[in-house]
Amino acid sequence: MRIEILEIVDPLQGVVSFRCGSGTANGFWKGSRSAEVAEFDVEVEVPEEVVEWVPSASASTSLSGIVEDSFAVLVVGEVIACGSDDDPVVELRVGAGVILAEITDRRSELSVGDLISFRTPEIHLYPYDV
Repeated sequence: MRIEILEIVDPLQGVVSFRCGSGTANGFWKGSRSAEVAEFDVEVEVPEEVVEWVPSASASTSLSGIVEDSFAVLVVGEVIACGSDDDPVVELRVGAGVILAEITDRRSELSVGDLISFRTPEIHLYPYDV
């Protein structure tokens, strides 16, 4: 996913404010070099298991920070792949990017093409070179 870092919120914890084609949020920078205000290609990961999700009434995917909790993010994504029974990782398309999330709750209800939404306490950003 292509992001633009807007601000280094907390350099010690690696928290950055960023925007992408799907919205604006805060995330934890996990690069080997320090974050800087610039554009990057990143893998976005939900580091903790998603314990609750709902079908989304939205017609589009999005990524948005939650004002009351500076690190929490609301994700609306389209299911593009589900792992096997022993692999809880679900791939979600969010805009032009992909987010990986571990979902075990009601997993059998998920189908490719479904739009779902969930709140996560934080997301991690792993930069890579294209």
